[in-house]
Parts: sequence; structure tokens; C-alpha cells
Amino acid sequence: MDADARVGVAPTRMLPRLVPLAGAAVRPATALAGATLVVTGSGPAAVRVVELLRRHGATVRTGTAVEPGTVDGVDGLVLLDGLTGGQPPLLPGVFGLVKRVLAGGPRWMLAVADPSTGAYADGLGGLFRTIARECPSTVSRLVVVDAAQPVERVAQQVVDELLVDDDAVVVHRVGGERCGWELTPVGLGALAAGGAGPAGDGAAEARAVGLDRDSVVVLVGGARGITSWFARTLAAAAGCRIELVGRTPLPAGPEDPVLAAATDPAALRAALARQRIGSAATIGRTAAAILAGREVRATLRELSELGAEAHYHTLDVRDPEATRRLLAAIHGQYGRIDGLVYGAGTIEDKLIAEKDPESFSRVFDTKVGGAQAVLSALDSLGGRPSFVVLFGSIAAAYGSRGQGDYAAANDALAAIGSRWAARTGNRCLTVHWGPWAPSEGHGGMVSAELGREYARRGIGLIDPEEGALSLLAELAWGDPAVTSVVHTASGW
Repeated sequence: MDADARVGVAPTRMLPRLVPLAGAAVRPATALAGATLVVTGSGPAAVRVVELLRRHGATVRTGTAVEPGTVDGVDGLVLLDGLTGGQPPLLPGVFGLVKRVLAGGPRWMLAVADPSTGAYADGLGGLFRTIARECPSTVSRLVVVDAAQPVERVAQQVVDELLVDDDAVVVHRVGGERCGWELTPVGLGALAAGGAGPAGDGAAEARAVGLDRDSVVVLVGGARGITSWFARTLAAAAGCRIELVGRTPLPAGPEDPVLAAATDPAALRAALARQRIGSAATIGRTAAAILAGREVRATLRELSELGAEAHYHTLDVRDPEATRRLLAAIHGQYGRIDGLVYGAGTIEDKLIAEKDPESFSRVFDTKVGGAQAVLSALDSLGGRPSFVVLFGSIAAAYGSRGQGDYAAANDALAAIGSRWAARTGNRCLTVHWGPWAPSEGHGGMVSAELGREYARRGIGLIDPEEGALSLLAELAWGDPAVTSVVHTASGW
């Protein structure tokens, strides 16, 4: 990567707030005349929406998100399944339907949700924000309503959102107002500004969080990428016990000297090719596994050099029973888990038009299913940690071309964490990170190509050390009631 594409800066802390959306143009109801819409869902509100649309001259096909009927040649999709409650989450299953409708260049893509239905709309905000970036001619909108209102009012709000002409993607109908989310820079205050001390090493923050050498922090996905940077910061600031959990098998024995001499991905692939181990795809997978193993070893070595007691556990966090057993074993060994950081995830970036539903589900389920398994495992322990941090992504807050699945997964992650915090009373914070600058041995999820693209677009990268310290400061000085925060550099 070019030097100017990998230089990082300290992140800006931003909080979401709901603000009134005023001044939007509203098209006349006649704009619906002649349109063909698929409306899914049942119940009184859905029935009334269909009646209103037909009254305005639209052709309406009805069905459910699972069985929508034909969508060829439609002008829009309106998902109302969640208004009746008791519905399973739309994602990841509805992605195939969304992709088919978008392929026809529709005018509208609308989903309506009621917060009281729980997980039904999890992830839709991130997906719809990405649709807005990839398909700017389509009105992409998630409308949050109170389904306890009179049916006539709910139905009218849905129809109105088909006619409002603005760029709002996630809209809340609150009382008589139409509101949307706005991200606002908010500092942590004077205490945080002076809390790190002259060294700025996070020791004061670690003490404020309650971490010391006897504390135990579990980091899922913590041996690689940006999570490993927080592990290093914890080791330096608190010297606590660190339990790293990841999918990468810990390499056994010394590495083949020929391969060990290949220190970059291109050289490693070339060395593997000379060994004739198989196809180009096999060489690529083998190289990726070797590089991942090297990063795990490097993280453990760095933590040891910092004086921390660190252990590594291989786990597929999507396995709920294996996750429960591991966390129970760690808790049983020490009699405590003081903090947990969940940074697991995978990326398979492609535009929605090129993305297959199986890939979407893999990305979504790795993040979401893993988080659900971890939180469920914590519920089964005798005591819960004083903090849980879920690593989200800026893609959830703004949408990101080619990352509809990743944006959706991280948007769902924040919703899951917020509900868990409300149910248990424990602190659970989702941090939506902007991209981090890669560092030697810890590339994170910003490839050289992506880093150059960010630089071209003026999108800044977070310095890894600054990013890790900002999280420690967030835990030390941030409001425990805050369940979602964005930390990002410039350009979004």
C-alpha cells in the first residue's frame, strides 16, 4: 500500500441522535397511479395499505416475504410482515428477494418495522443504506412506526413514505413527527482529556474501568486484526489476563523454512506454487491460512513481551454449545470474566447485483450468530462481565458500496447488543469503527487496494494505537447507558 494510504489518525467519536426531518417535498398521490407494487405481510395495517395503494391507482400483488409471488417487472417492494409481530427476522433470508426486485430497477424498496416486534428488522438499516449507495435511483427506506396506533394512521404513514422525496433511509414516525438519525461529534469531556496522563498509555483508563493484573478479559476474534491491537493496549495498560478466541488453528511446530522466508503474500504464494500443492485457489487458501497463523503467533509473542498472561483458544463462535463450554471453562478457571470484546467477522465484498444469497448469509451469520452465541453463553454464567464490547462497522451507519451483507450484519449487531443490555442491565456497547490503517503483521480488513481507494476518496484511516486507546477511554469515561457509538476518521 502506498505510504499516504496507510497513515492513520486519531478517530472522532460520534453519537447517533434522532432529529426531525423537515422540508421534504411530497409528491402527489397520483404518482402511484400505474405503478405495480408487491406488498408482503398480513394483518389489518397491511390490508389497509393495499386498499390505499389501489385507491391511488396502483396495481398491488400480495404475498409474504417467504412467498412473495412473482416480482418480475414490479416498480417496488413493500415489506410489512413485521407489523403483526411474532415474525422471524427478515435477514438474511429476504436478501434473495431484495436482490431479485433490485435487478429490475424499481422505484421503491420499503420496509416497515415496529420496535416491539423485536428482531424482525435487525440489519435492514445497514442493508437499505447500502442499497441507497448502490442504487441511487431507487427510494430505499426503512420506516419505523408504532403499530399500536390506529390502523388507518399506520397505513397512511406507509403510503406517505412512498411519496416523500428526500434522501432519508431510516425514518422514525414519532408521534406526529418524521425523524431520522444524525451522527454528531461528541467528546468524552474534560476528565477524559486529562485521564490518560503524560504517557498516554491508558493506565488511568484501565484503572477507571476496574482492570488490574488479576482481571480476565476475553477477546473473540482477538488474535488478529484490529481486535489484537486492543489486546496489546490492555496488556500494556493493565497487565491483565487475556484469553484470545479465534477460528484460526494455532500452528503446530516450526514453519517450513522455505515458506518462512517468504515474508509477504505474493512471495508466499510463489513459494507454494513452486511446491506444486494444487490449484491457484488451493494456493490462495493455503497462503491465507499460513499468514493468519503467523499473525496469531505474533500477537501471542507481543502480549508475552508486554508481560501479560495470554492464552489462545480455537473456536468457531457460530457453534453455540462450543462457545458456552469455552466461556464456562474460562470462568471456571479464574472464577471471573471481567470484560468481553467481540470482534469476529468475515468479509466477502461484492455489489448486491453480484452477491449470491449464500455469501450474504455467511457474512451475516458469522457476525450475528456468533454474537448471539456469546451473549447466550454469558447468560449461563454465574456472573456477567462488567462490560461487553461488540465491534461493528461504519458501514452499518452510512452504508457502503459492495458491503451490503457486512453493513446489515453490523447494524443487526448493534440492535442485538442494545436489547441484551436492556434485558440484563449489563453494559454492552457496540462500536462502529471506521477503517483502521494496517500495520506490520496486523492488516485488519483494509487491503492495499481498499486503502488506496479510501485515500482517493479522502477517507481517513484510524491509527491502530489511537483506535485502541479511544476504546479504553470510551469504557472509562463514556456514559454506560450509551449502547452504540461511532469512532471514525474523516471523509464519511
